[in-house]
Amino acid sequence: MRQIFFAWTYSFFLLFGQGNPVQSFYNLIHQDHIVRMEIEFFQKQFENIYKSSGSFYLLRKKHYVFDSTSFQMIVKDSLVTTINHETKQVIYSSIVGNQVSILDILSGHNKYIKFSDELIHNYINNFSIPDLGYIGSFEFDQNTGLLKMIKLNIDDNQNVSIKIKSIKKIKDYTVPNFNLKKFEIIDLRG
Repeated sequence: MRQIFFAWTYSFFLLFGQGNPVQSFYNLIHQDHIVRMEIEFFQKQFENIYKSSGSFYLLRKKHYVFDSTSFQMIVKDSLVTTINHETKQVIYSSIVGNQVSILDILSGHNKYIKFSDELIHNYINNFSIPDLGYIGSFEFDQNTGLLKMIKLNIDDNQNVSIKIKSIKKIKDYTVPNFNLKKFEIIDLRG
């Protein structure tokens, strides 16, 4: 019942709250709760295509988790921890300067993003990341106003997109602990 109310509230907020659905989405996810999104992640780099699906947990500003069957990515402030279950590796890396990933954008990190002033057909909002030369778009469902996809074009040979299958408010989430003795540790933080 709460999920239905959350979806209804979200739709109502998008349709009647503000004219800009991107800002309405960001306002909603920045409220004081944990957001769980079921997503499909697609990346194309030259001729290689990578696809993954899983759960995206937005815990608070600059703290999120992407959990799939093959890996888990935990971002907390500038530390990125990737636990690869297939290769048995844990990789530590840092977010430096104006680096922005599509998961950062989904989590509400829009500091380096410049949005277009116009909506296309009232459900697509284009954006750019001028410092990096990236362009992208937010796509919303025409009937419900719910966010359904984010696309990010890095260059002619590389693009990334996230399809949002569901958005739910949840009360609690604990990042799972792993026995790191069974994993190879790779530290790229320099």
